[in-house]
Amino acid sequence: MTRLMWLAASLLVFAPQDRGKKPRQPPPQPPSQVLNITCYPDRVDFEGVGPVKTTNPLATALGRAGPGTRILVQAGEYPAFAIGYGKPSPWNAQTIGGNANSPVTIEGQGEVWIRPGKSSDTLGFSQAVPNGWFTFKNLKIECGYRAGIFFSADGGRSTYAGYRFWDCEVHGGWNHLTQTGQKSKWGVWGSGLAEFEFCGRQKRAIVEDVRWEHGFYLQNLKGDVLIENVDATRLGRTFCQITAREKEGPAGVGKITIRNCKISDVGISAGDNYKGGSALTFAGRHGGEIVVEKNIFRAGFAPELRGLTREGAPYGTGALVAWDRGAGAPNGTLILRDNDFEMARGCGDRPLVSLGGCREVRIEGKNRFVSGGSVPALAVDPLGDDGELANSPIRSLSVSTDTQVRGGVTRAGESVEVSALTPKSH
Repeated sequence: MTRLMWLAASLLVFAPQDRGKKPRQPPPQPPSQVLNITCYPDRVDFEGVGPVKTTNPLATALGRAGPGTRILVQAGEYPAFAIGYGKPSPWNAQTIGGNANSPVTIEGQGEVWIRPGKSSDTLGFSQAVPNGWFTFKNLKIECGYRAGIFFSADGGRSTYAGYRFWDCEVHGGWNHLTQTGQKSKWGVWGSGLAEFEFCGRQKRAIVEDVRWEHGFYLQNLKGDVLIENVDATRLGRTFCQITAREKEGPAGVGKITIRNCKISDVGISAGDNYKGGSALTFAGRHGGEIVVEKNIFRAGFAPELRGLTREGAPYGTGALVAWDRGAGAPNGTLILRDNDFEMARGCGDRPLVSLGGCREVRIEGKNRFVSGGSVPALAVDPLGDDGELANSPIRSLSVSTDTQVRGGVTRAGESVEVSALTPKSH
């Protein structure tokens, strides 16, 4: 073959076959993990790579996170972001996250605000791309018009494992007195959570000023939940409502611990005529243990809020209710230990503590229950409007002799002394 003939053949082999089409590209590969990442409001600095300009620094950083990654978020304001939604978007990080031994850590340095802009949720999570085990530290989260933190539901199929929020704040941004501000619905909404924590570790955590509904609305839990060292005030409905409706997934499992929280003035949404439920609500079908320990509840002690009530009704609702009407099954074991619940005089439109719909209730240590005077401080197996038990009866009840009650006690609608509830010694 002459040199000219070889050159012509080579051109035929290596020349593009169709200049009108783009060369076929290999499928995109996920970016490699980076262990140390620093976020700024306008860029992300990846260790070993350098700075990258981006419109959503947290989503960009999380997109290259994996087990053991540490993301340091410098002071400033950041936009809403999401993890695990099945769509490519600058605000959505598709990462598997970490694992139980090596979570991904996202830690604020100084004052870090995450603002929703026009997003429904400020931090959104989905399992369209399975992920888990993230620890968020020292972040201030301003609620979107739906939630500050939102875990998408899918009928109970998915599990959200290992999402932890330490020293974080959730601000609803609504002024219940002036009826102005951010139209927030929930602080935290989640279904299928396991190993979930929202805690103050180095300082108190905060959930406040939510307009429409709950501080925490947790459904069909799949593992342990810890809510600890949280200050909560001025919420539209409850501080924490736990449900496990049959139509929304399997019965709840795992241990729920709510400890050392300070809760005041909840249930004050104008949309509910200022009667948005008791501060701690356990609505049945959770089979695991529920521990409510060393919490303080107050309502009616802020004079400026006392006018937030419907005409003819006292200000405020209640501190705690356990029930199962419509849930299909009672709760498991409820333990109340060393709590201090008090309504200001003349406040409260229902029993301060109402207990039913549980297989077992143990009132341990030195609980103090003080009603506003017009309703019982403690109602066990309360009656409904029809005169029948409102919920499944409590099968086993024990009450510490150190329990202090001011405002009356009832059992199945009849007034009793608190001593009549204590187990008899043999």
